[in-house]
Amino acid sequence: MTDKGVTFLDVGEAGLIARSKASWPEWYGSDANRPQLRFSPFKGWMNDPNGLCFIDGRYHLFYQFHPVESEWGPMHWGHAVSDDLYRWSHLPVFLHSEQNLWSLGATGGAFSGSAFVGPDGKLSFYYTERLPAYDLFKDYKEVQKRVVPSNDLLRPEANRLVLVDGPPGSSHDFRDPKVWYDEERQAYRMVLGAAIDGDPAVLLYGSVDGNDWKFLSVLYRAPEHFRQHGARCVECPDFFELDGRFVIVMGFVGYTEPATGRHNLLYAQVGNFENDRFALLSDELQELDFGTDFYAMQSFRAGERRIAFAWLFNWEFRKPAGSPYSGELSLPRVLGLDVQSRLTMVPEEGYQRLRAAALPQTSPFGFDCEPGRPIELSMAGDLDGIRIVGRGAEGESFSLVHTDGRLELAVAEDTGEIKYCSAPLRLERLTLFFDRGVVEVFANRGTICGTRRTYKITELTSLEFMPADDAHVKACEAWSYNSAWT
Repeated sequence: MTDKGVTFLDVGEAGLIARSKASWPEWYGSDANRPQLRFSPFKGWMNDPNGLCFIDGRYHLFYQFHPVESEWGPMHWGHAVSDDLYRWSHLPVFLHSEQNLWSLGATGGAFSGSAFVGPDGKLSFYYTERLPAYDLFKDYKEVQKRVVPSNDLLRPEANRLVLVDGPPGSSHDFRDPKVWYDEERQAYRMVLGAAIDGDPAVLLYGSVDGNDWKFLSVLYRAPEHFRQHGARCVECPDFFELDGRFVIVMGFVGYTEPATGRHNLLYAQVGNFENDRFALLSDELQELDFGTDFYAMQSFRAGERRIAFAWLFNWEFRKPAGSPYSGELSLPRVLGLDVQSRLTMVPEEGYQRLRAAALPQTSPFGFDCEPGRPIELSMAGDLDGIRIVGRGAEGESFSLVHTDGRLELAVAEDTGEIKYCSAPLRLERLTLFFDRGVVEVFANRGTICGTRRTYKITELTSLEFMPADDAHVKACEAWSYNSAWT
């Protein structure tokens, strides 16, 4: 199973069709809206990455999954495995809802969580179970559980309730545990997303055995500004050590930024963690992705590297009806800190093994694209003021422009009401990927990133860039890509 993956039984007008791994390239390539470099489910709905881990030389991806239809519903954990972070084999559903939510007419189930390797070297998972709920926004109950997997990681061997109630001031939003072992204190630690008296917050818990947990403190509480502009709670908090510092990553669900209209932004802060206290290097929140379609990021340690994925989903408009699936993951990103102790994210270099050919150059600033194939454009130099445009056969386009010192990313659906712009930067390096409607941008060695999802342009016929009059492009290359599923 772990080598060959599952065989899907697809029910259609022609009857029951068995789709083994050998048939997946055709299946994945047949949907014009399905990206080819990024993981997506065979069928059904996918959102947050969960339980990411590197075990015995293989990468395991678990993810929020509704296998019955391509809309959000009762949550499960899907499961896939890879040797290189790009080419994946589907495995059986790992976690199911605790109760038959369909028959109850309820939502809930196995919500987000993380993998944990304890001091004994054994793997377990912590996750949030939402008990049967009849309202998506209030009056539900979320509890935390610990799962011990089978040796082959294909099924739970034990599932234990470890935490029921939040601290005073918290509410029904109490979710998404991330656990580690504090060597100095010889104890377990956990962060959870929540709200305290209405302010989005990250809670810190402690345990001596990983099963009985005590509330220690509010590790982070968002300024009042966020509650005033719709933020309901923190989701999917991540907390980890990186290059001698500690980093906290948070999504503020419900937040709308007044200046730009962007929703549900993802933020990071860097500091020191000693004696169960997180001392920030700066009060300023670092925006991790200016495009907003990079959410619920989770990171994990793989050897000496810390790697992250996020759910790639557009908050403004939905996928056209009729597709057998919804939801993708971002490219895998390797995390680091720059000289100013800002979190950086660059694509894991395994993407280079999927390059097909250099794009034919039609002019000093233009390339021909093969429709349906992912593309990459990488540039270096004095790039301030540059404009990049990708065009489809029907005249639809996307653009990335450096204007007024910021990057702005626009797709065909945009009306101008929301402005997708970065923090100020002097642009010196830029890598852009386009993959059947997904645009991922990495600037200045990953100090600035931007991700957008469009459904109005899924194939490029041309890609062009227009430097400013005083710009100097020192290096430029463009590539087409093979599908990761072939």
